[in-house]
Amino acid sequence: MTTRISVIIPTFNEAACIGPLLSELGEAPGVEVIVSDGGSEDGTLSEVAQYPSVKCVSSVRGRGNQLNKGAVTAKGQVFWFLHADSSLPKGWQETILRTLKQPHVVAGSFHLKFDEEHRLLRFFSYCSRWNRTLFTYGDQGYFMTRRVFNEAGGFRNYPILEDVEIQCRLRKIGDWKKTDLALVTSARRFVARGILRQQLKNICIVSLFLAGASPHWLCRFYQPQSEDYPSASAQSDSRNPTALKESDKRKGRFTRFPFWVRSFKACFLDIVGSLSFKPKAL
Repeated sequence: MTTRISVIIPTFNEAACIGPLLSELGEAPGVEVIVSDGGSEDGTLSEVAQYPSVKCVSSVRGRGNQLNKGAVTAKGQVFWFLHADSSLPKGWQETILRTLKQPHVVAGSFHLKFDEEHRLLRFFSYCSRWNRTLFTYGDQGYFMTRRVFNEAGGFRNYPILEDVEIQCRLRKIGDWKKTDLALVTSARRFVARGILRQQLKNICIVSLFLAGASPHWLCRFYQPQSEDYPSASAQSDSRNPTALKESDKRKGRFTRFPFWVRSFKACFLDIVGSLSFKPKAL
């Protein structure tokens, strides 16, 4: 059978979540699954090896490098770049193919739904429906044809924000389409770092990049995704908004300042703390 869609998944220490995703992808007809690994040191490769139909390639670490390596290996005429901590909506194949057949559409993505319940996460999920650069990221599952990917020149070799950068170039080539389906993604980064605090940091980083800041400089503010797995107790707390508040109290994060002020302060201290001020040598 002719391969219509190549699903390309970059991984680095994703043993905790790659298995369920590969099980969902299964043996879908006309679909090729490629895992592009950046040198995982946990059981990621062992998990992938349990799925003989999945092609695994090795790459220099870095999501842009890994996605490009997967694209070079791919046989499909449509590429779907998918994060390892995703869960798939029903009808995703038909939706991708139908969307790319629309006039002037060169690429698209899904909108998000988080795997944890919290009012702020529900609000962020709603914002991901907006078809704007500031609300569209790689965890929403970018898809495009092979021809468009090659025309755009692939992903840049950036330490972060390779998804935002290629999106900006693709929007200049043609229309970007958000589908009506939601791609479920892990809220692990928000749970581990604080929901509002993490979102404020994300907005600051992307805004600085769009204003011209180098991603090589901005990467100092961004913690690798694989380091964001919360403890078992934090995972349990995150499913209950009240429990999240109690967890924050135990950490001593409740003060007389409003929640948004404390989150902004924490985000600011994170960014400042990431900077290394070194005196010039005399």
